[in-house]
Amino acid sequence: MKAFEKHLKGDDRNHNSNRVAKSGRNILVAVLMMCCLLSNAQNKDHVISITGTQFTYPLIKRWISEYSKINPELKFRLISDQENSDKADLTIIAHTPEKGEIAENKTLINVGRFAILPITNANNQSFTKEFKKGVKQDELKAIFIKDGADFNPEVKKAKEPEYTVYTKTPQSCAAKVISSYLGHPSDDLNGIYVTGDDSYLITSLLEDSTGVSYNNLGLIYDLNKRVPINGIRILPIDLNNNGRIDKEEQIYGNLDQVITYLEGSKSASIPTDNLSFITDEKQTNPEIAVFLNWVKASGQEFNHQYGFLNTTALKNSDLTQK
Repeated sequence: MKAFEKHLKGDDRNHNSNRVAKSGRNILVAVLMMCCLLSNAQNKDHVISITGTQFTYPLIKRWISEYSKINPELKFRLISDQENSDKADLTIIAHTPEKGEIAENKTLINVGRFAILPITNANNQSFTKEFKKGVKQDELKAIFIKDGADFNPEVKKAKEPEYTVYTKTPQSCAAKVISSYLGHPSDDLNGIYVTGDDSYLITSLLEDSTGVSYNNLGLIYDLNKRVPINGIRILPIDLNNNGRIDKEEQIYGNLDQVITYLEGSKSASIPTDNLSFITDEKQTNPEIAVFLNWVKASGQEFNHQYGFLNTTALKNSDLTQK
């Protein structure tokens, strides 16, 4: 009997010991989970995810590279349109949003501007006169807008020599900007739709000697040589609308001359629009506001290099690096 009682007491001690050990393990697991949650929360504050209009990515990557020099602990993640883009901290757009396009809980932060120019294949013979005297806005309507309101039949007749228009789909930023410049909704754009990256417009043009299209400065010009890329020709816009390209309008051969004109002009003779980041008003990551303030203040000095305009013109003395 004593042996039996001793055996029971031994089992009881073992049971209590197991319970204590199990309880200790549970506490340890809970502590580890709490540490992981805190760590993940802290890590989240040190990561900024960005998505949006992809022709802006070369500039965004430069901003990230330069900002990382002063804040190396902060990490960035560029998200393609296909993967959870709705969960990104920042979304870059390159057009003026229509009413209701941006949710009420979102904030729009302008971080630059961009411009679009009409272009042709270098071997296109349909615009010989226009290369010398320039094109007016009404003539661009005749090229890029479908038959309808504001269409000039005489201009249409003059443009009947063979050419093929390539355009972006109506929802794209480039399509919205040039159609707005021409006073029409983007659905009115004429031509063969080219989907995907804006650079595909250039590809289509280079493959067709009759091609005519449009694109942003960063894709039209060689960013190193600052001249139009091989194989395309810029269709010069008659800036003062006097029927000829005056000496002061001979700016299209050099990217920096175009940028200088645009940043110094208040006229709307060349289609332009804003680059803007969209962010949540209630976002809790303090690093986002700091990064955006840096882009607006210091990041502007890299805009020109990639064919973009500044939100406001900077003086040479304001620039620390080119």
